Amino acid sequence: MDRQLSTETVEGEIALVIDYRPGVSHALDVLQGAMGLIEALERLDNTLLSSIDTSLEPVSILNDVQHSSLKILLARALRKVPDDAINSLDWKKWVGGLLVKGKYILLQRVDADAPEINRAVVELTADYKSAPTLIGYDTPKIADIQDALDGISKARARFPRQAVQIQTEWGDVNLPDTLPAPLDVPLDPNTCTVVVNKGREFFKVKSTDMLGQAQWTVMRNGRGVRVDILHKSWLDRYQQRATPILPGDSLECIFEETITYDANQTEIERKISVIEVMRVITPPVQTTLL
Repeated sequence: MDRQLSTETVEGEIALVIDYRPGVSHALDVLQGAMGLIEALERLDNTLLSSIDTSLEPVSILNDVQHSSLKILLARALRKVPDDAINSLDWKKWVGGLLVKGKYILLQRVDADAPEINRAVVELTADYKSAPTLIGYDTPKIADIQDALDGISKARARFPRQAVQIQTEWGDVNLPDTLPAPLDVPLDPNTCTVVVNKGREFFKVKSTDMLGQAQWTVMRNGRGVRVDILHKSWLDRYQQRATPILPGDSLECIFEETITYDANQTEIERKISVIEVMRVITPPVQTTLL
């Protein structure tokens, strides 16, 4: 039998509302789809907590189920809460409020591009810094949030032509009926140390990708590196040849760099994600003097 970890209940409740056709909809399809959405919402909560403590494990607590539309009231509890926070009512109130507000703000951008997600995360910066700790916390990585929102979009796709709504104390969010991209295989968590740097930089283009993989090679510090382009709307314009790019052109970008170290602090992976392409800079044409 699985060992049951102790949990700490935090404040905040949301409702998941799914319209279905009584007497027509298959019960298993509705319930399995609801489970998929709950798991996707837990993944978003896990991402919202990732910059606070990677060991925090959010779990959903079933408060109530109502019929007509399937309405599931979900409270939130945490496993593996740090010892110094476990007796702090202020910390539990803060983290519960953060998860509710974070979902409300981000679920409105469930199909958004990386720049819009980044602007939404900026709205949450003050909430992370206002934690009842000495210096507060940083915000999560944009790439992780985009992955979590993509998971919610895929889970929502199990209810085509049916309304799906998330109700919170901040307001209600209707999840759009869209078809997601194929499901990616998630990476297993590990015990490595991860450092995230964000900034604005010029990347000189070495090679581009016209096949939709969104991986380009740019020159950085004199060597070629692979980058992931998360700015999907800009990438679409490029792949439709509306934005011409040639090797040697430079991209002014807002980027996110993730560096992974092993237990000996040896770098084992470095990943760069372009959140937003601000502009393309083409070098001036050189003319030959006669």
